[in-house]
Amino acid sequence: MALTREPPAATVDPSNPNIVRWEDIGLTLIHNFITEEEEAAMIEAFHAQDPQKEGKRRISQHFGYHFDYTTFGASETHLTPVPSYITNFLPRLPIQTYLPDQFTVQYYPPGTGIPPHVDTHSMFDEALYSLSFGSAVPMQFRMSGPNDARKMRLPKRSVQRKSDENTEPASSPATAEQTQANAQAQDAEEQSACWEILLPPRSLLLMTGPSRYGYTHAIRPRKTDVIDGKTVPRQGRYSITMRTVRRGDEIGCNCAYPGVCDARIREEMAARRDGAI
Repeated sequence: MALTREPPAATVDPSNPNIVRWEDIGLTLIHNFITEEEEAAMIEAFHAQDPQKEGKRRISQHFGYHFDYTTFGASETHLTPVPSYITNFLPRLPIQTYLPDQFTVQYYPPGTGIPPHVDTHSMFDEALYSLSFGSAVPMQFRMSGPNDARKMRLPKRSVQRKSDENTEPASSPATAEQTQANAQAQDAEEQSACWEILLPPRSLLLMTGPSRYGYTHAIRPRKTDVIDGKTVPRQGRYSITMRTVRRGDEIGCNCAYPGVCDARIREEMAARRDGAI
């Protein structure tokens, strides 16, 4: 997809050139957050636990409270001790008031992508961290729009089952014209304001504010990337997504992006059931 918008203005931290901020949207990228030695140890530890190094399948490991793919929150019962290769760098995280307790470590074979999405608002605190290692990859950002809001309101489908994001549920089949119109609308929406940031190996991405709540992030599934004007074959990539779980009265959200806010959508659905709207 041809990008049609330049990224928001970035500023380099005058005290540390490894830190780049897009302050308007609350996004921070820290280069060389971990060392090459730490990176090698992480990769070795990952494959020691799950030796499936090859193949086309994405491999996931969960530490702390496990990510729950049915609620898109955190499990109440499944908890795995966090390995030292993670706990060792936690004191270096830039926001110590949001210390993560849910960690998802993943291996992405070459060519694998991540569909556009906004992480759950109500179940996790604001700071969302993603540590990339193994190889560089461009991550795409886009302000969420009507199609993202529509998808959020579709019936939940199993994440293990392949499904076409442009296809309506079987209970309400769309006509060919509707399907084409939806696809065209989505294409127009995605091309209108999307841009990419290169995530180098050993870099830490921090999403807060608008980038956390109102922007989708994605990695396009493709075999090559254009980096510094050169076509580069994509290699295997690893990431650690880090979140802070909300519990009890902390669960909820009052952000400025109700279209893609799970808390606001639940309120909307409840109001519909009660006949208020």
